[in-house]
Parts: sequence; structure tokens; C-alpha cells
Amino acid sequence: METLDLSPVNLRDLGGLPVDGGVTRSGVLLRSDDVSIMPADFARQMVDDGVRQVIDLRSAEEALFTGRGPLTVPGVNYHHLPLTASVSMPEDISRELMSSSTTPEQVGAWYAALVEGQARQLALGLTIVAMSDGASVFHCAAGKDRTGVFAAVVLSALGASQETISADYAETAARLPRLFPRLQAIMGGLLPMPTGGEQYGAMMGAHAASMDAMQRILVERHGSVLEPVRQAGLGDGLIGELRGKLVTDA
Repeated sequence: METLDLSPVNLRDLGGLPVDGGVTRSGVLLRSDDVSIMPADFARQMVDDGVRQVIDLRSAEEALFTGRGPLTVPGVNYHHLPLTASVSMPEDISRELMSSSTTPEQVGAWYAALVEGQARQLALGLTIVAMSDGASVFHCAAGKDRTGVFAAVVLSALGASQETISADYAETAARLPRLFPRLQAIMGGLLPMPTGGEQYGAMMGAHAASMDAMQRILVERHGSVLEPVRQAGLGDGLIGELRGKLVTDA
């Protein structure tokens, strides 16, 4: 029987992206798919590389299903900040979003609703990143939707352009063929996954147009992507701390 590789598929450093005043610093903020199932030696390497914070954006159901994983060691702090109450999304919108006719505009609207509805969680997450020692890794199950929203908010706070934010989100697309089979094997029927020749809409992809739509909707409603999170407690002082940690002029 073939051994399933549980190393993260969608783990990547957010360093090197252009923002106001420079570029994002490498080695201090990472985004990922589920880190709770990684091999112990992979986790040890992450700790050796400086990871000290895990920000888990999964629902309580998901977190209970696979636990915290091998990054639960002395010196690494775990923060559960769920961006959805159910395993993937509220049931009343799940069928619509999983339809093959789903558009990037609909996906972007859901992302915008997450920013608005979970602004306090997002503000707390950015506070943890800014004020904690060492590097932080934030993740959900696939590292695409909830993780993509969190990344967009962080990058918005640093002054990244819409194009930079959407391009970072779209990098996940190339990783999906390896990501979905692994999630299906681990989560079984808990998460909706593409199977056989079944066709899915934009929800199962990672199209830059979806993140473009989220940003446009939030700007139209609030004046900026960041404004809902500002209203939930993200002040200028904290943004300054975040920039001090994450931005370099190199």
C-alpha cells in the first residue's frame, strides 16, 4: 500500500512581496494548509526554523477531527481563531458555492462576508502576528479560502497592491491537484471534494478574479479592505508594529 505523504502541500513563506516602503520580510510569516497532520520531523524543522505561533483558522469541528498535531510542543503557542463555525462554511450557502456554475464574483462575495463577519478574529490574529516573538504560521484545511482571506488582510495592512494580494492567493492553484486527494484521504466525507469527472465552479479553484472581487466589494462597501478590521480594533499603532516586524527595505 502506498504511503500517504502528509507534508504540507500549500505551505509557503509570505516574504519577498512588494508593499509600502519595501518588501515583506522572509521567515516571519507563513501560510499553509493543515499543519496538524504533518510528520513529526517536518514539524521539528519548522520549530528549528523559528516558528513559535500557530494560528488555526479551521472550524471547531475540523480542529477536533485532526487535533493540533506535532507542532504542539513547548515554546510553540497555539491560537484557535475559527473563521467559519462549521466544517467549511454555513450550510445555507454551501450548496450554492459548490455548484459548477459558481462564479469568482460569488466566491469573492463570500470572502468579503468573512472579513466583515469575522473582523474581530482577524484583528486578533494580526495582533498575535505583530506582538509575538518568532515566526507565525496560519492555516486552515486547504490553505486557500480562510487562509487566503487572512493573508489578504495582513497584506492590506502592509500596503500591498490588489494585484499582489490576488497573485499570492492564486499561487494555490498549482498545488490543488496534490492537495485535494490528500484532504479526501484524511477527512473522508467531512469536506466536499472533487471526485471523478465531477465539475466544480470557482469555489474549488484559486482564481485571482475571486480575490479581486473580494477586494472590490470591500472597497465599495467600506472604503478599503482593512476598514472592517480597523473598526474591530486594529489601530494605527498595531499596524505600525506589524509593519516593523514584517516589512524590510531590503
